[in-house]
Amino acid sequence: MKINIFKKTLVIPVLLLLSCASSLKFPQVDFREKESDWRSFRGSSYYSGSKEYELTLPLKLIWKEKIGASYSTPLVVDKMVIIGSLDSKIAFLNFNSGENLGSYSLSYPLSITPCVEDSILYYSGKKGNTVFFALNLKTETPIWEKELQDISSSPVVYKDKLLVGTEKGELLCLDKENGKQLWRYKTDGLICSTPVFNEENLYFGSADRNIYCLESDSGNLIWRYTTNGAIYASPCMDDKALYTGSLDGNFYVLELSTGKLLWKFKTEGSIRSSAVLNEEMVFFGSNDGIFYALSTKNGELIWSFKTDGPVLSSPLLAGDKIFFGSLDGNFYGLRVADGEMVFKYKTGGMIYASPSFSRGRILIASTDKYIYSFGSK
Repeated sequence: MKINIFKKTLVIPVLLLLSCASSLKFPQVDFREKESDWRSFRGSSYYSGSKEYELTLPLKLIWKEKIGASYSTPLVVDKMVIIGSLDSKIAFLNFNSGENLGSYSLSYPLSITPCVEDSILYYSGKKGNTVFFALNLKTETPIWEKELQDISSSPVVYKDKLLVGTEKGELLCLDKENGKQLWRYKTDGLICSTPVFNEENLYFGSADRNIYCLESDSGNLIWRYTTNGAIYASPCMDDKALYTGSLDGNFYVLELSTGKLLWKFKTEGSIRSSAVLNEEMVFFGSNDGIFYALSTKNGELIWSFKTDGPVLSSPLLAGDKIFFGSLDGNFYGLRVADGEMVFKYKTGGMIYASPSFSRGRILIASTDKYIYSFGSK
């Protein structure tokens, strides 16, 4: 069933204000989850960061829209794009045209990526004793709100749980329906890393230099592995191994069941970029300005690509091509097989954000205050 998600007026708490109420033009949106949607930082609770879709070259700019400087990954729900900005807003755009459909005003800049489950948007709305909201986009009202300490990781939903990290080093597990705390796990450092799940466990990193594996139902520790630097990147995984980088410049691959080190690879800069992988290679960027493709089997360097700035952007794998941004302001597309550049677009700012993908379109935000949509037609 398709539902008109917003009316012309809105009544919600003072921390969440609707701007431009007289000019809202929200689309008819089908909130049932579809394969084409991109509803969280890395696209799904498994954090694949990839889509099985072969893009036809050449790519071209379909549209761009001014929304404010952003570090966030654009979310896609049916025909609507949702993105947070450093201008203290959450913007809603038409996926096809980029038309600005309206925005919510927040009380502080939003640098983390919200997430959407069904018709519920999960995000933090106030700095300090953060008010975390679960907003029903159909009815324009929160289903719950909860005061938490400073939120520092992008939220993610898995089954009936909502997971979010804090600056005080706590990973909080909440009931997604009512915000009730189910469990919490305390680390000794800031948590920017958003967890990845399998059927039984979850995995994440902390600024205390550790990579953790917890039982998802109880929050009990199963194993942890200590690196030589803070972990800001979110991990990715296959059925045997966990993959993530550290600020010590190493990229680590651990056995999923035990946390045993399988191999590591040294770069010349800290690693904040969250990796993506296919069956043979794992891909990530480093602050040394290089984008890497390594063998998943043994960590051998397959190819590398040099940019003119640090690569904090987490890559998008779309079929036989991979896309990412750099602080040099460019958005790059490379061929997976050999790292040959097949696409490059210069924005007017730096790209901290990570791209998303839906229905043949790639979306990326820049600090030049624009969000861009690229496609082959």
